[in-house]
Amino acid sequence: MSTDLTPRWANFAVYLPAIQYPFASTVDDDKNRDKKRPFPKGIKLTDLDFLNPKSKLWHYGYGLYSVGQFSNASPKACAVTNRDKTCTTILGDSGGYQIGCGTLKGTEHFKKAKTSAEICEIWRDSGDIRKRILMWLEANSDYAMTIDMPLWAREPERKGTPFHKCSVAELIEMTVGNLKYIQQNRRGRAKWLSVLQGTNAEDSKQWWNGVKKYRFDGYALAGGTGWRGGLENVLYYVLMMRDDNAFEVGQDWMHMLGVSQPIWAVLATAIQRSIRKNCGNEKFRISYDSASPFQAAGKFQNVARYPKLLRDMKSWGMSMHEAPINPLYVNSNGKYRFPFPSPLGDLMTLDQLNVQGGSDFQKRTYDSISDHMLTNHNVYVYVRSFLEANELAFMLKSDADKAVPQQLLDAIDFIEMILSESSWKAKLKKESKFLTDLFGKAEFPSFNTDEGRDIVRYA
Repeated sequence: MSTDLTPRWANFAVYLPAIQYPFASTVDDDKNRDKKRPFPKGIKLTDLDFLNPKSKLWHYGYGLYSVGQFSNASPKACAVTNRDKTCTTILGDSGGYQIGCGTLKGTEHFKKAKTSAEICEIWRDSGDIRKRILMWLEANSDYAMTIDMPLWAREPERKGTPFHKCSVAELIEMTVGNLKYIQQNRRGRAKWLSVLQGTNAEDSKQWWNGVKKYRFDGYALAGGTGWRGGLENVLYYVLMMRDDNAFEVGQDWMHMLGVSQPIWAVLATAIQRSIRKNCGNEKFRISYDSASPFQAAGKFQNVARYPKLLRDMKSWGMSMHEAPINPLYVNSNGKYRFPFPSPLGDLMTLDQLNVQGGSDFQKRTYDSISDHMLTNHNVYVYVRSFLEANELAFMLKSDADKAVPQQLLDAIDFIEMILSESSWKAKLKKESKFLTDLFGKAEFPSFNTDEGRDIVRYA
């Protein structure tokens, strides 16, 4: 019987796996698999599509999909475009990472600009790029992120990108121009989240002051405003937004880019619960994403492992294991089982992953479908792990005390307290060491880079 994990997320901040187009296009049609290729008995290739509520394996109704993968706005049939919208929610990423890096299709000529003023002028005249992004997002998304010009483009390691020349004020000015464009040209087919950027407290506040008058349907925390800046920084930004009525009814969603660990899954839920309670907005939702399950499978051939989730904080990190890759498994007729549990993993044998000869001319024993099978397993492990972390942390306190690290429970209590305060700055600063020591900048390994927006572009 298929497992539907979606309903169990109703009261938790929700994880959005950052879906890659090769996976979404392949699992959308069973004809993409040669019938002679070894495959688990009783399921089809389309059962790997976790967005599909009819999958015989499992269903999960949430995901992130990025325009940065594509070079044009032409619709491409895949599991995302053909999904049942009544039981799925897709957040569209506007490609801010690709814009900041200067790799977004259509921006090649930006590199010829010699000054920041030229960059700003070229972008203002790039209505075709903004139109393409807006059209794609409205066609593919339920929620969509606004088009941001990321402040990290100014960092020394980004000196090869055209936007490196721009000042903070110029990047904010171009972003405000994008907000005006969306406000004037959106057709109501998607709800919009205003992307918030920052690399430090000063430019984060400067960004917020520049964009806060453009009220859409919610917000997305990117750069230093998100989890990579640490919990103290996230709480400072959230409280600053709260004081400006950013979470009133109608602004019902906040996304945190690139979160990929159980601890932050719990912290995001704690913030969501507190905002619902203290801002009078019962519909308020927080989401977070990562491309890690996809990158681990397709790029590294790694298997996701369930975290132990003990009372030791170190046990609350995701981990990976090298996938079983060996030409000796080819044509082994089901002798060796896939040793990692999941709805698909429980059905797989290693000859269904290792399908190629592994000769000197063909060293790779996995094919692309092997990667997609591994991806399905990895996404399930991530979704199931974050769900279990939340269900453990938000049991009755008498039971949570026996299962969850005390520091994490203390952080949940602190979040609940601080978000109920009107005079909060001194109280937040007082707990700075506690928050920084435990929830400072990224301490756990992760496969996604730069907020999970570093996604390969496809035609």
